[in-house]
Amino acid sequence: MSISQLPHRPAAAVQSAQAAAVIVIAYTGSGAGRLRSAMSAFPGLTCTGGTGILPLCHNAVSTWQTVDGRDDEGFSPLGAASARALSTGLVTAILARDGGSRWCEFTTAPQAAAQTFARLYPQTRFLIVHRRADTMVRTILGASRWGLAGPEFAPFVAAHPASSLAALASYWVTHTTQQLDFEQAHHQSCLRVRIEDLTANSAQTLRDISDFLSLDEAAASPWLIQEKHGSQPADADSPATGIPLTLIPAPLLAQLNDLHHKLGYRPVTDVEA
Repeated sequence: MSISQLPHRPAAAVQSAQAAAVIVIAYTGSGAGRLRSAMSAFPGLTCTGGTGILPLCHNAVSTWQTVDGRDDEGFSPLGAASARALSTGLVTAILARDGGSRWCEFTTAPQAAAQTFARLYPQTRFLIVHRRADTMVRTILGASRWGLAGPEFAPFVAAHPASSLAALASYWVTHTTQQLDFEQAHHQSCLRVRIEDLTANSAQTLRDISDFLSLDEAAASPWLIQEKHGSQPADADSPATGIPLTLIPAPLLAQLNDLHHKLGYRPVTDVEA
């Protein structure tokens, strides 16, 4: 579900959402740090990143499936209760440490971990962060003076050893496809957030996020004022200089632009001469 498709929710659903955990699914270079800055402005919302709680839940459930001798995707009531007890204790400790009342985790964990968490906690609200592929590519390459490194990029670099641009395009296509699949599977509990929208119309974007999460919209006013008088980040919808499209295999470029279309972005442009 995109921000422009927010439905009216009954009071019971709003009350349930007010207590639900918030999971922000993103990827390296997505610009999610800016969203985290905005979310941190809401009192009582404790924002964390990379705690490992989602992968921990997934691994715990996978272990219980092995112990229970299950070869399907289900898990036993005991296994689910054990995983919930483990994660609930950790979240409670985080909230107690920071004096918060609601947990908001920013994660780049595999989609399988998010799927498991959604099954363990059906009331969880998910924000799915998207960003233009060419903007993401420039962000990562600009910060990667010595080339792409790290386990998250390794399989993409291995598949495209001659072109870091192609490797990053493949990385973006893979993560964006997974995120769109997750949105479709959990459309009632997901809200799509394009970082470009947060840049172009911060007030409206935060208003829609606040409604989706049942947060106090007015609480974000100080952040909006700071944004208005501060410098805007370079999150242009379409970089003026483009990227060298000849370095991306044609089938991969077609996939990328198809995803751009689904997200409401213009196609990527070739680098200017």
